[in-house]
This record gives sequence, structure tokens and C-alpha cells, in this order.
Amino acid sequence: MHRIRARLSFANVVSLIALFVALGGSSYAAITLQRNSVGARQIKTGGVGSSEVKDGSLLRKDFKSGQLPAGATGPQGLQGPVGPRGADGARGADGARGATGTVGAATVQFEQAAADLANATNASYDVYCPAGQQAIAGGGRGDDTLSEETVLTNTRPAISSANTEPPRNGQSFTGWRITVVNPAGGAVSGIRPEVWVVCVQAPTA
Repeated sequence: MHRIRARLSFANVVSLIALFVALGGSSYAAITLQRNSVGARQIKTGGVGSSEVKDGSLLRKDFKSGQLPAGATGPQGLQGPVGPRGADGARGADGARGATGTVGAATVQFEQAAADLANATNASYDVYCPAGQQAIAGGGRGDDTLSEETVLTNTRPAISSANTEPPRNGQSFTGWRITVVNPAGGAVSGIRPEVWVVCVQAPTA
């Protein structure tokens, strides 16, 4: 023992300790890694499983498109405010105006009472345009020579011989109608009222 102790030196002791550590199979090394130096190539495929990942720790961006199922449809949102009114569109082109129509020459139809209007009486008289024509004016008088002995109480258009009522707004007419009074104490004979209607050719449709 004395011989062995005499042969030991500091260098021999250090060498023996190193040998024991190596033979024991345990060794440690401190490795310093740079930031972002470990990537996909350094990680073994399948090395991290579901059990190693904490629930709720991954974000949507960590998954590929189509890996996450679509969520339930949310409720419909409130209607937004009405937008401002758009500008008015351009006005379309006016259609071509047709040529102004013309009518034929105006003609007159005339009627005179066939019998005298008796004293202290009154009667209505009318006249109408021929077929295919329409009236544009008319008039009448109580008599040819004794008109001042009568009173013309009514003078107006008449729709037609089948309807002697006056026309309404925008309605055409074909005749003229008057009403004459022979007052009491006036002429006892010779009163023959007269009526005219001015006619033109009716325009075609």
C-alpha cells in the first residue's frame, strides 16, 4: 500500500477519475443553441403527439386549410343603415314626334223648324253632322225675321242623335241643340226656330 501511495500523483488521480466516469456510461454536455436554429428538418416526424399538446394552446393559424370543421351559423346581424341615394340616370331619348294632322274643310248642317212655335210655348231643336264627321261648333236663333220676339234659353253641343246630352270633358260631339221660348203676348204665328252645326271630317285612328 505504501508503494502504491508513493507512486500516486495529482495527474494520476485525475486520469483515474475520468476513466471511471467514462466506464460508468453517463456523460453530460452543455450545448448552447442559437435562436430559430431548430426547424422542421431537426424535428422527428410524429415526435409530438396529441397527448403532448395542451388543450386550447393552438391557434387557428396552426392548422392547414380544411383541417378545422366549420362552426355553426351565427344569428343574422342587424340591418345596416340605408345608404345614400344614387345619382339619377340619364334621360332617355325622346321618341320622334309624329306630323301634325289636318282636318278637311269645315261645313255646316242647318235645320229649321217644320212648324211654327206657338205663342206662350217653348221647344228644343237640334241638328247633326253626317256620318264620319264630328262637330266643332254650332248656334241657333228663334226665327229668321222675328228672332227678337223669342228668347233663346239654351244653346249647346249634343253628343249624337241617339244621345242628346251635352258632352263631358274630352268627349267629342256630332250635333248642336237649342231651346227657344215664344213668350205670351208675342207673335202668334211665323216663329220658326233655326239651328246650325259646324262639321269637319273625323280624324282616323
